Amino acid sequence: MRFKKVLVSLLLLSLMGGSVIFADTVINKIRVAINGTSLGESGIVMDGTAYVPLRQVANNFFAFVTWNDNKQIDINRPNIHMMTISGSTIFQAVEKGSTVTFYVLVHGENLTTPISDARMVIVDPTGEEKEIYAESNPEDVNVFRLRTKDVKYKFSHAGEYKVRLYMKPEKGGDWVLVSEKTIYSQ
Repeated sequence: MRFKKVLVSLLLLSLMGGSVIFADTVINKIRVAINGTSLGESGIVMDGTAYVPLRQVANNFFAFVTWNDNKQIDINRPNIHMMTISGSTIFQAVEKGSTVTFYVLVHGENLTTPISDARMVIVDPTGEEKEIYAESNPEDVNVFRLRTKDVKYKFSHAGEYKVRLYMKPEKGGDWVLVSEKTIYSQ
């Protein structure tokens, strides 16, 4: 009787070990990087097809990801251009410690995802964030222009300042980064 239990246990363990080895050969974790930066989640390769974390990939490409009841995923990457303008001059670099009055001019197209809110922030090199624009129920059109009010901002640190435009889909969900502009301070 004891011999049968040991035999059955060994048989079960060998089957379980074999299936784990088989599963490991069929599903392999892979590192996913976009422009040299690794994503937080890894992808997998299963039966020769790579599966990647769609939300993180879309975020890196400034795109909306939505899905509907028809089991369809839609990816919408609006084409958005941002310019930082002081007076009548487009700028991308400032002196460290300077205070600049500027506005951001945004031109966008291919925005097919209905949105409920938009906001723009400037993030300094230390990660501190300041909101410079917010609007609820912005125009929901395929082609749009947006101009912020004048912003008076002190560039206290040397490094990269990121001006980021976020939009929130109308059907709920999280804020989506749809465009980013870098201002360099030296």
